[in-house]
Amino acid sequence: MPVLFVSNSGLHGELLFSLISTSIPYEWEKAEIGQQRHCLQHYQAIVIDCWQMATNPDLEQSFSGLKKIYHPKILLINFPAGISKHLANKLRRRNFHLLCDANTNQENLVRKLCAALRNPDDTASEDQSHCQLLTRREQEILTQLTSGDSNSVIADRLHLSEHTVKNHMYNIFRKIGVKNRLQASNWAKLHLQAERI
Repeated sequence: MPVLFVSNSGLHGELLFSLISTSIPYEWEKAEIGQQRHCLQHYQAIVIDCWQMATNPDLEQSFSGLKKIYHPKILLINFPAGISKHLANKLRRRNFHLLCDANTNQENLVRKLCAALRNPDDTASEDQSHCQLLTRREQEILTQLTSGDSNSVIADRLHLSEHTVKNHMYNIFRKIGVKNRLQASNWAKLHLQAERI
């Protein structure tokens, strides 16, 4: 599985990606969230360069864009050294790992990132954590989706309104990082327990 590197910081981001991808022997992909080639769950980890966010005086607001990202292993690098404990705890609760701040030198950054990528404890039970992102109802709807049925058929089968199914579909797509029903169905076949499908 590749590792996704996310950075919006121009030359700095390109140089950092070059350093990391040549120093750490993994399959790397560089993209912005929403423009990656695969759904987010396809990646082994997501490494986010926060360098540009550090320049915003309102840190809370600059990190608010990260709310949309759901993945069991998100590593933040180059985050501001003066990040508040409140914001740091908020990020940790959302499964973000604060790996190294903007004052960390290149050697330590590469060492810490390499160790974090190799550490299987962070994603001990990856399939379970994928499913824990979804509520039980969302898992039921996603299981029904794999049969190829329309929202109205799924709604009838689960005794829900079609609008409720659409709302759940939107949340499912957002949580598992997919853009359409086919990707969601493929994700379900890979990550949901076989007896549910």
